[in-house]
Amino acid sequence: MTFARYLLFSLIAAFLFSCDLEKAAKLKGNLPRANGQPGQIIVVMDSAQWKGGVGKEIRSVFQEQVYYLPRQEAYFSLSHIDPMDFQSIFKKQKNIIFVTVLNDKSKGNRKLKTYFTKESLDMIEQDPSLFMYPKKDEFAKGQEVLHLFGEMEAVLMQNIKNNKEKLKKHFLDIEGRRCYNSLYAANAEKGISRHIKEKLNCEIQVPFGFEIALEGDDFVWLRNFSPDVDKSVYISWVDYTSKELFSLDSLLALRTEVSKPYILYKPEDKQSYLLTETDNFDVFKKEINFKDHYAVELRGLWKVNKYYMGGPFVSYSMVDENTNRLYYVEAFLYSPGKAQRDHMRELETIIKTFDIVEPPA
Repeated sequence: MTFARYLLFSLIAAFLFSCDLEKAAKLKGNLPRANGQPGQIIVVMDSAQWKGGVGKEIRSVFQEQVYYLPRQEAYFSLSHIDPMDFQSIFKKQKNIIFVTVLNDKSKGNRKLKTYFTKESLDMIEQDPSLFMYPKKDEFAKGQEVLHLFGEMEAVLMQNIKNNKEKLKKHFLDIEGRRCYNSLYAANAEKGISRHIKEKLNCEIQVPFGFEIALEGDDFVWLRNFSPDVDKSVYISWVDYTSKELFSLDSLLALRTEVSKPYILYKPEDKQSYLLTETDNFDVFKKEINFKDHYAVELRGLWKVNKYYMGGPFVSYSMVDENTNRLYYVEAFLYSPGKAQRDHMRELETIIKTFDIVEPPA
């Protein structure tokens, strides 16, 4: 599909809904706030197709397991609603997906089809690559609505399968922005952020509730502790000597080296320190662009050398060429027996605010 055709479809799709919904759109200033738990998505589609192939493809996208967590948790929690049961109580949800098979004659699909204009239907029939359209604040403020559609079931299934990562990333990015806004809605710990900038020549936005647990000349450990959830972020740097420092083995050795003098989960035992779980779990490594810096992302599980303790971690490593430092920033969680997906999303949001301070001109 060409960009011009996509733009034309977007303009037509802006008037996708029937008159009743257009009237609601005119009242956007009076819309209620969207609600719902983080990571929750309402899926509005025909019940038979939810149980069939289309529903299976939807679940394969959004209920894929977050593999680096110690227990099984899906990226998103899905709740199915038949179109005939989609009432006002569901319209305030933060995330809604409408799934329509246009040539299907079921009551649910006939109802969903009435949301489309004739112009949109003509374009979809002519171009099978058209299959998704996002809309914001359709029924509530802060809401994301995504329409998935196809003239035939097989075409829609194939489009969903071919665009699995794009669809998942769409809602992951939205959840990430919401998480950021929630974390930093309260007063941030600006004093701590200034201290880190002066000490380590880098920046990070520290949310309310985090404190400096321990620090050294080239290390700061931030912690938000409660009996049920223990959230940690630490930043360190070492001299950059070789590109070999970015190998998986070197980075895993580095995370133990820099944290060992400071992070003791049994403070009375000076011989306890963090390790990486590699015996029964593979560490995920990915090369990325992090704010115009070459970086390596790691995801995996941590453990303690002498005690049965552990949990998930995510880290970023990058070089400041001006100071010849390799920065290592990590977030890790200890919350045994509890759901951890949303806490890790918060911690990942925090470390994504990390940045290297450029020297003055």
